Amino acid sequence: MIKIFNDLKNELKEFKPIKQGSVSMYVCGVTVYDAPHLGHARSAVAFDLIRKYFEYKGYRVKYVMNYTDIDDKMINRANDRGITIYELAQESIVQYEEMQRALFIKSPTVKPRATDEIPDMIKYIKKLDKKGFTYESQGSVYFDTGKMENYKSLFQKKEISEQDTEDEQFTQSEFAKDKKNIEDFVLWKKEKPGEPSWDSPWGKGRPGWHIECSVMAMKYLGETIDIHGGGKDLKRPHHQNEIAQSESVTGKTFVNYWMHNGFLNIDDTKMSKSLGNFISLMDMLKKHSGVFLRYYLINSYYQRPINFSMDKMDQTLQSLKKIQRFYKNLNEYSASNVKGKSIKGISEHKKQIKDFKEQFIDAMDTDFNSPKAMGYLFSIINYFNKSIFTKENQISVEIKEDLIEFLDGIDNFLGFINPQVKEEQEESGSIWKDRFEELTNTILDFRKEVKNAKNFELADQIRDLLIKAGIKISDQGNDYSWEIA
Repeated sequence: MIKIFNDLKNELKEFKPIKQGSVSMYVCGVTVYDAPHLGHARSAVAFDLIRKYFEYKGYRVKYVMNYTDIDDKMINRANDRGITIYELAQESIVQYEEMQRALFIKSPTVKPRATDEIPDMIKYIKKLDKKGFTYESQGSVYFDTGKMENYKSLFQKKEISEQDTEDEQFTQSEFAKDKKNIEDFVLWKKEKPGEPSWDSPWGKGRPGWHIECSVMAMKYLGETIDIHGGGKDLKRPHHQNEIAQSESVTGKTFVNYWMHNGFLNIDDTKMSKSLGNFISLMDMLKKHSGVFLRYYLINSYYQRPINFSMDKMDQTLQSLKKIQRFYKNLNEYSASNVKGKSIKGISEHKKQIKDFKEQFIDAMDTDFNSPKAMGYLFSIINYFNKSIFTKENQISVEIKEDLIEFLDGIDNFLGFINPQVKEEQEESGSIWKDRFEELTNTILDFRKEVKNAKNFELADQIRDLLIKAGIKISDQGNDYSWEIA
């Protein structure tokens, strides 16, 4: 039974999916104006681990991670470099996806770009306007937080640094003077000279940041989703504002479980590009393998901050080598000559290994506590090294194969136990399997949009083509599931 710490309500609760056997999961992606840094890797690996653990437990996960490709930072950076924001975005997205591959992160099911979704954002703002939650000021459109009774209580325990006051969390720079309430946030920004803009009922402009994620999450996952994730710095006001605008439109709970990863700190200060203390991930990958960096990041509980230190790298590397060496020794250990024989202590060995395995899974089931789980993995390793590998023929083939099967299984989400699998990943076809799943889900999402537009003839044609390709589709109301026939 998986339990998740819901950051909105500050409580650990049993995970109950909206749809039996499936998980809908949205994670706020990056603003694509620069190369990825180690802080991006921290969040990406954390939610990849969570996603893959759900899959290990038998769930089908639909995982959406967006790209914010229109933003003040992007505009400024593109102007400084003399290129378009589209060119800047393309360059940054390529680098970010190189990072994902290097860290063995499974590609999201859907990777929407904000600029592709602007027509839907405009429709969404019009719905908010019709319900009386918006107002116009100085050519821009704002969400009126005064119309929502519980707005200020959302994520009430947001950590505010010593440098920030409560009000500074909501000022939004030049827009502060145009608001009715300091917490109000912009939905549509009035066009500025020399900036990209789109037509809208309120004049040319571009969407505000918060509206992006609500629209993309609900478009690809539905009006209520299982899990929404992101960094702790997004809790307030970004995720607070997502809840406000989403639930004001639908009248339904937007997200059942809110999850936030801790920062990656340098000398106890949050790593960020704005502070200039970030470590380029590509620079790190020149010195360390992706497998090692993934291990380093998974060794911290996703909710807690990581205080990065180069001094700890050698110690961490030795721990990883110990795990990989154990896996190699276990595979090479010869127990064939004792098959079928009575072995002293075999019952005790079975019980001890079973206990460690159950404790590992229980740690992962309890809010994906990977460092605690790793402790039990090392308990298995230490037990074997002291009680088995030092003596001859102390385990049976059954115990050996059972443990190898367990290690191979958990390595599907850990990703560092068997480095040979990672080295051969592309050749083995697992990457192509991920891409096949991504393509199929993208086609079926398009079919869903076609059905919503009542173009049933085209929807049937898409279904028939997929069936001909060997994909069995089960329509479930406005949703779907599929499998290879």
